[in-house]
Amino acid sequence: MLRSALFTLLSIFIFAGCNSNNSSEATNAPASVPEFTFLNMADNTPVTRTSLAIQGNIVFVFFDTGCIHCRNEITAMGENFSQFKDATFYMVSQQDKAIITDFMNTYGSKMRDQPNVHVLLDSRYEFLAKFKPMQYPALYVYGPDRKLKAFMEGENGIDQVIAAVNK
Repeated sequence: MLRSALFTLLSIFIFAGCNSNNSSEATNAPASVPEFTFLNMADNTPVTRTSLAIQGNIVFVFFDTGCIHCRNEITAMGENFSQFKDATFYMVSQQDKAIITDFMNTYGSKMRDQPNVHVLLDSRYEFLAKFKPMQYPALYVYGPDRKLKAFMEGENGIDQVIAAVNK
């Protein structure tokens, strides 16, 4: 009896976790862009909170190069890139530069060379502590005022991603 009750309870928790809403309704995502320093992989310059775009939405996409959901989501974003309106994308990863470059060449090839896309290296492992993602990929949309507009984790449909970015 106890074993059956524990199994049922565990099943409920697993089901609830798998079907939880990935939006920003109840999240630990920072309400405004925190202070950070990442490295722009294109020119090895530091990127900080103050050097972010000042017009349009600011979109952080935190990804892991080994994550299948990241591969799927970033590929879909590239294939639908023309649907994003007035946003600057900051693609952030903590892996080795060569691995990130290979990932973007393979899965982000349709967006990596866009003028409003920046691939950033988090070599000091700040993103996890400051943005508090729980799963990959994590997408944060901030307005020009640096206030959080939308937050999504895990693999979401491209329509949801487009709606969040264009919010």
